Amino acid sequence: MTCESPRVMIIGAGTGGLCLAQGLRASGIDVRVFERDRTPTDRLQGYRLNISTTGNRALAACLPPKNYRRFAQASAKSSRSVAFFDQHMNRLLCIDIPTTDRTSLESERPVSRIALRKILTEGAEDLIEYGRTFQAFEDAPDGRVIARFEDGSTAVGDLLVGADGAGSRVAHQLLPHVRRIDTGVVVISGRFALDAQARRETSPAVRRGPTLIVGQPGRFMFASSVEYSPDAITGDPDEYVMWGVSARREDFGLREAPENLDAEIARALALREMQGWDPALRRMVERADPRFMSCFAVKSAQPIDAWPTRSVTLLGDALHNMTPYRGMGANAALRDAAALREALVTVAQGRAELIPALAAYERDMIETGFAAVRASLADMERLHSHSTFQRLAAKAVFHLVDAVPPLQRAFRGKR
Repeated sequence: MTCESPRVMIIGAGTGGLCLAQGLRASGIDVRVFERDRTPTDRLQGYRLNISTTGNRALAACLPPKNYRRFAQASAKSSRSVAFFDQHMNRLLCIDIPTTDRTSLESERPVSRIALRKILTEGAEDLIEYGRTFQAFEDAPDGRVIARFEDGSTAVGDLLVGADGAGSRVAHQLLPHVRRIDTGVVVISGRFALDAQARRETSPAVRRGPTLIVGQPGRFMFASSVEYSPDAITGDPDEYVMWGVSARREDFGLREAPENLDAEIARALALREMQGWDPALRRMVERADPRFMSCFAVKSAQPIDAWPTRSVTLLGDALHNMTPYRGMGANAALRDAAALREALVTVAQGRAELIPALAAYERDMIETGFAAVRASLADMERLHSHSTFQRLAAKAVFHLVDAVPPLQRAFRGKR
């Protein structure tokens, strides 16, 4: 199928879908976005995303320059270190992160989901149709694809992109044999305002950057703060500390779906698993605002081989959903968006046909996306191991890396 100027339909106005839409519009490609939420802020929480060099480069390639500048200005203070401790706050490993120019693509940029959604939406409001819940797709007689929605409406285009996240309806129809696995790990997360008292009592390591606590067998905690420079421009000015306590479902003693847990019950479960921990770590859980507490089962996509390419493709979590233990999900979706935009530009310019261009994109997405899935899953398994040998070995590695600067640089480059 030859298509000099493809009409693209994107299902899902999340991070990857909006980045792709901005990039396609900037390249003169016809694009529409269909989102099931009724407003841009439905279901959004204020937790941050950590945009890496990969994500920065994708956003710079796709966003108008003014949007990218706003993104840089809206980001929180970059992390100054990544640290590992045991549950008594004994240091295992601390790696300093070099300071970089805030305008540099190499600069890590923590940003709230709300702020990033606003920036990705600016200038593309007319492309997005809210309240459109995707139902199914089918082939049109002329070789194009038809998207059907629950309200009975349809849309027709040359390409349908499933950017509708984990549990994607597009992916379920395109690849019905693909499943996400329940890893057996459950996360209880929360946040609290970084007020004067919290600033005094929160560990300095948490305020410097991601802090990872390796507790007793199978227990793990993550904590990090969100703080802004005086010159930051953001629609989400709240400064806070966010944390997550995770363990295997059986360690929490959970039988029901964790998503249904009451906030105070979830808090009590987290504190029960933190008996004997450093009081400062327990206070973070005790302080959490119940409005922002959540509990969820950690799931991970199963690897898949390339499929016969057609005029429907996927992006980000719709295919390679991963655990949160490396913080790579959003960056992987942004990378996909930039790669798919580049592929479609070659089609629009007449340098490639649509199906071969999509096939190349999909092969690359599968390879890079599932490499990230495997790395994230391996980290999760190590951090929740009940094996005494594995835990002692991990702590020995942390101490070794902590003592050898060249190993620290190598370790930082892998994360």
